[in-house]
Amino acid sequence: MSRVLSLLVLLACSVSVQPSRANQPDFRLQVVPAVVYKVDDPGNTRTSSFVFNIAVICSTDCALTPTSAHVELSTAGSTVERQEWTKEMLAKIKNENYRIRPDTPAVSGVHMFNLPEAFDLRFYVRRPQALAIDSATVRLTVTDAKGHLAEQMLRIPVQYYQQKTSLILPFRGRGVVGQDWITNGGHGGYAPVILTDFAIDVRGLDQNWAEQKDDSDENAASAGWGREIIAPAAGTVTYARNDVPDNPHIGEPDMKTLAALHDPGMAGLGNCVVIDHGNSEYSVLMHMQQGSVTVKVGDRVTQGQVIGRLGNSGGAFGPHLHYQLQSGPQPGRDQTLPFKFQNVNGPLFRGREFNAK
Repeated sequence: MSRVLSLLVLLACSVSVQPSRANQPDFRLQVVPAVVYKVDDPGNTRTSSFVFNIAVICSTDCALTPTSAHVELSTAGSTVERQEWTKEMLAKIKNENYRIRPDTPAVSGVHMFNLPEAFDLRFYVRRPQALAIDSATVRLTVTDAKGHLAEQMLRIPVQYYQQKTSLILPFRGRGVVGQDWITNGGHGGYAPVILTDFAIDVRGLDQNWAEQKDDSDENAASAGWGREIIAPAAGTVTYARNDVPDNPHIGEPDMKTLAALHDPGMAGLGNCVVIDHGNSEYSVLMHMQQGSVTVKVGDRVTQGQVIGRLGNSGGAFGPHLHYQLQSGPQPGRDQTLPFKFQNVNGPLFRGREFNAK
């Protein structure tokens, strides 16, 4: 009898020390972007890369801290690599990219893509193409302010994107790539949370492959200033804006002026045109000169048609064209897609000069 009582006491004690599920942090994991695309890296590296953020979404208390993560990379159901991330390692990749705060600027892209997140973690993977990685599984453990632990897991498919639209680079002549895809340094800029994973900035060069006509900070000193911007493919205009002032000089954009404009989040894109190519692919062209946009919503455009001029409007730091291909009509909400242009040989990457015919 005493042995039975002892066993019951031990069982009761073991049950009492088990953490109650009611005390566990309530959260879920969300991958950003929604679909993770890998791309082959430029050069003869024979590697491919992909980047994704894991956003920790919570309904009430968002005071959560990552304590550990286990990542498995797989192909055809077989694990090819396992990674263990400690609390100290996770602290180095932890951000808050998708939550509106009291001090979030009105022009910030967070207003376009807002999530009730505690934090997000950015994972960058670059591995040999021969591994043919097609999924990543993340198991994340977090703790709340009271020390309660909880774990969630998310499996993320990884794939190549098959481009449907035949595109040409949106201006003709010589140019250079500035900011690049997320797999090669990232885009950055005034609103890093905008979904610009596969966006590029291109600047014009003159006949001598020079970027500046002189050393002044005037827009007109840029070799690309005023160059004709053309439609990269045929389609229907779903958005056009023409009222955003050009920043008067090369350098920091005037955020106060942008914040005072109608729809300041979109004003940050400058004078912008979005073209629906009819197959769930949309071209977005940003930062054109004020008053230069020649199309309006509903217009049908042909490939190569002039739609504006290269400018320095919105959240731009100098005259250039921002281009991205995306899955829907809303910049900052719809996912950007990998792309290639038919009139430029080879891949475009940061610092590469080209001559678009």
